[in-house]
Amino acid sequence: MLAVKVENLKKIYNFGEQNLNALNDVSFQVNKGEIVAIIGESGSGKSTLLHILGTLDSPTSGNILIDGKNPFDKNDKNVSSFRNLHIGFIFQHNNLLPEFNALENIIMPGLIAGFPEKKVRTKAEVLLESVGLSKRKNHFPSQLSGGEQQRVAIARALINDPVLILADEPSGNLDSKNAMIIHEVFKEINNKFGSTVLIVTHNTEFADALPRRIRLRDGMIISDDRNNS
Repeated sequence: MLAVKVENLKKIYNFGEQNLNALNDVSFQVNKGEIVAIIGESGSGKSTLLHILGTLDSPTSGNILIDGKNPFDKNDKNVSSFRNLHIGFIFQHNNLLPEFNALENIIMPGLIAGFPEKKVRTKAEVLLESVGLSKRKNHFPSQLSGGEQQRVAIARALINDPVLILADEPSGNLDSKNAMIIHEVFKEINNKFGSTVLIVTHNTEFADALPRRIRLRDGMIISDDRNNS
């Protein structure tokens, strides 16, 4: 079954009399449970693609289906609701709320979505264990290392059982040891929860270790490679 279907996606930014073609006729599909690296040089369109898939930006033309639904068929309020229920985000800067502890940060999207607090809290505990941070649940972001903060962000992204996890350079701010830990966590959650994960990364070692890599250049897909297994 398909988690993501992208057809003839274009994104044009207008700067006065100049136009920038950030994405140019991009088409691909991602099956449920796949983990895919999105790679390419700076300015190739990777982050633009991720932001549109995450409904943080809208396409100029083309079609997107996430779990068979077009999120842009709705008004802005419903797009926000779709995003919270169906898409999980992990950014380079983890965006944890400093006034809440690790467990509370993970719980927050579930409460916003209207799920019962007891159910959300129980699931958050399970997710914290999955990322190896059960003993740190009462620690605030300032009391956690960069790698631990990013693991909390990964758990938070999973709290609403999203169809799609989007990660934008999730290990970009980490040293090599913590980056390796984060990379393993992504593979583990993909295996354990069957999460569909798209990861923008400059880390070629990590990308090469994943089963599929989509490479962009100048807003176009120039290769879509799978490891032989």
